[in-house]
Amino acid sequence: MHPSSDKISTHHSHDRGKIFAWMALISSTGYSSFLTMLPIVLSEKLGNEIYVGYYFSIIAIVSLLVSLGSTMLLRYISKVLLAKIILTSLCIIFIALTFATNIYNFALIDIARVTCITLFFIILAIFVRDFAAENEVALAEGRFYLFTNIGWVIGPLAGGFMAKTYGSESAFIFSAFCYLILVIIFFHQHLRVKNPHLHDKKEITKPNISFWKNLRDFARQKELRNAFLISYGMYCWWSISAIYMALAITEMGFSQQVVGLVFSLSVIPLILLEFHTTDAARKYGVRNLLVIGYAILAIMLLLFTQTSGNTLIKLMILVNIGSAFIEPNKEVFFFKQVNQEDEERFYGIYNASYPIAYITAPAAGALLLSSFGMNGIWFGAAFVFILMTFVALSINKKY
Repeated sequence: MHPSSDKISTHHSHDRGKIFAWMALISSTGYSSFLTMLPIVLSEKLGNEIYVGYYFSIIAIVSLLVSLGSTMLLRYISKVLLAKIILTSLCIIFIALTFATNIYNFALIDIARVTCITLFFIILAIFVRDFAAENEVALAEGRFYLFTNIGWVIGPLAGGFMAKTYGSESAFIFSAFCYLILVIIFFHQHLRVKNPHLHDKKEITKPNISFWKNLRDFARQKELRNAFLISYGMYCWWSISAIYMALAITEMGFSQQVVGLVFSLSVIPLILLEFHTTDAARKYGVRNLLVIGYAILAIMLLLFTQTSGNTLIKLMILVNIGSAFIEPNKEVFFFKQVNQEDEERFYGIYNASYPIAYITAPAAGALLLSSFGMNGIWFGAAFVFILMTFVALSINKKY
């Protein structure tokens, strides 16, 4: 996962909604520290970096199953109680991962980590949705990219420093500390401050609509198919970059601290450009911004294959210039395609691009790595982004 994988929709500028911004900042700081070092730790435990992609794909399947089962779980367990259990569990899990002696123990504990983190993001999104509904805030326009991205600047830097000084798994301790802070904040806000937005709200039961009918209706609309593919391509990049950029940097002989520094600096283009690219989309159209974004990603990945050492490091820092054109505009494009009454039944199908990408992209990366080495991954990703550029070009020009 990269910065954009775990964003929650809200307005960080709203006084009563700041709690969600701070929770996202702290969570992304701890989680990005963990994820930055995870591929390196896995490569050591698996004994071969090729297997790392397969591991991520299997773990993504766990996340997908948890997401599908969360609706039933939340019918029977209070989301406030579940949040307390999950946050406390994550503190213990991150520490437990540092004591895993082999890949089997590690994987068993990591399944618990994926289960808890998936549920946490779902619950936080529900809290935010309730807050937004009460304050008539448009969810789609309220994404607080800034807070999450700041966390993705701090987390890899902290994780990289700790990993270089005390070993890769020490970054997991830092993650546990961040989630301990979240535990304290959550308990304080819920029990002492009695924050009205950290509460249980009865869900409105809606009549069941056939999933297959929704899928059929979704698939019949060309622009909705395009929206799905555009989103899928972006999540493919986040999954590939999170795994293979870290492995490529260590393969070139750089330290874990350099890995953390590269990941931190690679978020800077997102922070600097995302707001501007959103404004540019209003003037020049979402379609044009998506074309530019995917074209930049494709060109940059092709340049990856022709460079090494410090030059490649610099390109890895700059590559997300392309992502900054895509990330804030991909959902804008989706919401332009659906009527308000269809948003709920179509959004779940559109959002399936996330788990599908995180299952397929790492597995494909592992196959390319085993056959062609690291350059095979960059060529494969570039090919995908060239296809996505043509998908974006096929979007109706009025968008």
